[in-house]
Amino acid sequence: MVAHSENPESASRAAAPERAVHERMARLLAENELLRRDNATLQSVKDGLQESEKRYRRLFEDDLTGDFLTTADGRILACNPAFVRMFGFASIEGALGTSILELYEDRRDRETLLARLQRDRKVENEGRIRKRRDGTRIHVVENIVGYFSADGELLEVQGYVYDDSERKRAEDALRESEERFRAVLENSLDAAYRRNLQADRYDYVSPTIEEILGFTPEEMAVMNLEEVMERVHPDDRPAVKAELNTAASSGRGLLVYRFRAKNGEYRWLEDHLMVIRDPGGRPLYRGGSIRDVTGRKEAETELARVHRDLTSAHREANLYLDILTHDIGNTENVSNLYADLLVDSVKGEAAGYAANLKRSIAKSVEILGLVSKIRRIHAGSPALRPTDLDAVILAEVDHFPAVSIHYEGTSRKIVADDLLCEVFTNLIGNAVKHGGPGVAVTVRVEAAEEGFVRVTVADTGRGVPDDQKEEIFHRYEKQQRGVGEGLGLYLVQILIDRYGGRIWVEDRVPGHPEEGAAFVFLLREADGTPARS
Repeated sequence: MVAHSENPESASRAAAPERAVHERMARLLAENELLRRDNATLQSVKDGLQESEKRYRRLFEDDLTGDFLTTADGRILACNPAFVRMFGFASIEGALGTSILELYEDRRDRETLLARLQRDRKVENEGRIRKRRDGTRIHVVENIVGYFSADGELLEVQGYVYDDSERKRAEDALRESEERFRAVLENSLDAAYRRNLQADRYDYVSPTIEEILGFTPEEMAVMNLEEVMERVHPDDRPAVKAELNTAASSGRGLLVYRFRAKNGEYRWLEDHLMVIRDPGGRPLYRGGSIRDVTGRKEAETELARVHRDLTSAHREANLYLDILTHDIGNTENVSNLYADLLVDSVKGEAAGYAANLKRSIAKSVEILGLVSKIRRIHAGSPALRPTDLDAVILAEVDHFPAVSIHYEGTSRKIVADDLLCEVFTNLIGNAVKHGGPGVAVTVRVEAAEEGFVRVTVADTGRGVPDDQKEEIFHRYEKQQRGVGEGLGLYLVQILIDRYGGRIWVEDRVPGHPEEGAAFVFLLREADGTPARS
């Protein structure tokens, strides 16, 4: 049996459908792979967009500045939490749809801002006053850009602001402080200055310098040290140079010198200065204030001349008073001698006249003695020194043997001089004179305030009325008594003042002036320690 071979053409026709299927499958697989890749790319792009949107939202929402987007007419389309907090909205939702014009203090400011935006397309770092929802004014700095249509119409406004109120307040306060400081400097009678020691020129001189020296601040600024020193009076230059050298090391100095002004006259200047150094100790600046003390210096010169004249006149007057006192003393001694002779030689009514004459002469002698002692005080009595108070009192008590004197004291060293005895002589004598027969006197020494001793001289005499207690030591000065009366108490007062104490009058029995007076005074203890009890 013979086998017949298959027809090639028929086989080819039978295989064609199968190849077509394989080709379509291959195309489908390729397209599927392409779609899968495209899908992966799209997913990556989507993921990227989502991440970018998340970052943008986080940046927008977490931004510390107040970000916003509005329509051209001001309606708020978007804003972040910082914007809400800054302007006092309750929430972002509460801010959306409201007009940003409500945040303007002056709505015309918005028109100006949009005009600039139309012209420049943006506004950068613009300081503005805005207001919060509650009306509080705040200072903000704005940065704004505009979005425009193809034909140039403004569609939206985007920007950000930050609250600059604290910095603005600090800046305003600093400016006001600087203005006040400058006003003080420029209106002061003193001329302030700062000299740059490295550049050898004045960095600043206040305008007052022109009133003092005639030079403008600009003219002073170009003077080097040599030119400045050339205008200092030759007699004052050594002291000025020495003080400047001292100030360079100590940091401070005081100069008093004569300076030749623009008109050629010398003016006395007082310069309080301070030197500023770098960390290495090198002097950088010298600053201070200059005062014109010409008038004061002239007054001091005139005062010194007047003092010399007064000293000379005082010396001459004292010499004249010494001679006059001596002559009056001699006259009184002679008069007293003749009065004694008259008292012994006349009888009857003439004897009474002679006794009155003797008493008048004795009073005159007493007054002359008090005047001499007062002159010793004013003319310069011996220097104060530690004095035994107990010894002085006991010696004075012995001078009044006919008077009942009770002494309550202890040994004390106080500051006084030889005239301290006159205090007790006059106070005890005053008690005897005005107290009448049988008057009793008590002298008491006791502790007082720190560093002082209290002394009381009390008597059982007629006392001092309340309305006279304040005036009793001033009657002599006010001429409220007869000739010579009150001199003793006046002497007591000026002595106590000289010793650094004070004196006053009290009732011996509090509330009963008729029971007698108590003269109380304080004396300083010699060692300056608290009074001992």
